[in-house]
Amino acid sequence: MDSETISKLAEWLDKNDKDIEKKDEKFDVQKVYDIIDSLEVLRKPIKDYFDMTEDDYYQNESDHRLTLQNPTHKLSELHDRVQVNHVDGSLSEHNINFTYNHEDPYAEGEYKVKTDLNLVTYSFVVIGAVYNNTIVADVRNSISKDAILSIGLAAHAIEEWQ
Repeated sequence: MDSETISKLAEWLDKNDKDIEKKDEKFDVQKVYDIIDSLEVLRKPIKDYFDMTEDDYYQNESDHRLTLQNPTHKLSELHDRVQVNHVDGSLSEHNINFTYNHEDPYAEGEYKVKTDLNLVTYSFVVIGAVYNNTIVADVRNSISKDAILSIGLAAHAIEEWQ
């Protein structure tokens, strides 16, 4: 996987988000999963996490950015998301600092696909830009596992919604 693939998907999502929301355009979840898996931030393929309990993930892999409140619930039921929203630091010195914010596509009671679409799109915009200007190891070593999981959870929820 390369930065161009990530950036092109982010651009496509940005261009087609309204059509995806209207269900006039198909969201290709596998492209998102392929990017996530190619980054090799998580220990397992992203699809293996959806049936994992919150407690199992918290105890074994989480970097504790997500708000996990139901230890026995599956991760696919989790409403909290960690969105990659900015990066700073020095690429040349391999000192990258991603910043994050929390999103909840269920904040108003019903699922809002736009929230998850924005999370996937914007996270990939930031990740693609960094990936284009440094080595992939810098991305792997700097980005939050919970943020990468959140991209997968958002994509999974979009797919279920369609």
